[in-house]
Amino acid sequence: MNVLKIIEYLIAKAAPLKTAFFVFLGALVLFDLFLPRDNAHYIVDKVYAFWTLFALAGCFLLIKISKGIAHLFLSKDEDYYG
Repeated sequence: MNVLKIIEYLIAKAAPLKTAFFVFLGALVLFDLFLPRDNAHYIVDKVYAFWTLFALAGCFLLIKISKGIAHLFLSKDEDYYG
């Protein structure tokens, strides 16, 4: 399958995909409420939805830092080639 067609399809369906992502994230948090907390190895293992929120924050920071580094090192002035 053509990669361009896949990208165009994902852009066209961005709103439902975003909704599905948040539903899945909410399901993970609900699932985490029912997990036993008896033998937690770390203190954060006793906090509900910690690892879900930690992963979400980590992904957000990774994206922002990567975009910042790319903008800092890869972007050129408007008249760079002229």
